[in-house]
Amino acid sequence: MEIVITDWALQSYLDLNGIFTAEEYRATLRPDAELLKTYPDNTKFDNDKFWGPCKDKSGKIIRQGFKMKWHNIGSGRIQLRLLVVIAHNTAHLCNAYVKDNENTDFREMAKLKIKIQLINDGRFISRGRLL
Repeated sequence: MEIVITDWALQSYLDLNGIFTAEEYRATLRPDAELLKTYPDNTKFDNDKFWGPCKDKSGKIIRQGFKMKWHNIGSGRIQLRLLVVIAHNTAHLCNAYVKDNENTDFREMAKLKIKIQLINDGRFISRGRLL
């Protein structure tokens, strides 16, 4: 599967500067994102502590929305999330955020619904691809 880095993903990466180390990025975050090339054929996607569908505040699954989850990242040992939209046989990396409480998740899911529509309409900015 092709992996597209959206402008939202790039901006959130820049905003998260200092949250995780360069080593964590090289050793964990980047390789995990690259697993999307083999989605859904890698067994790591069967682990619900790592990968799962996005759900809105009412618990309804958001079609085409998924999240990668990392626990105990950085010196603050935070929970990091990366939202991914799978559309047109492409994984679109949307944005990453620190999950500090349930309300943060709900806000990010509401924003993701808008991003899904924009991606499906072709109205998003691509900042490159993971090769």
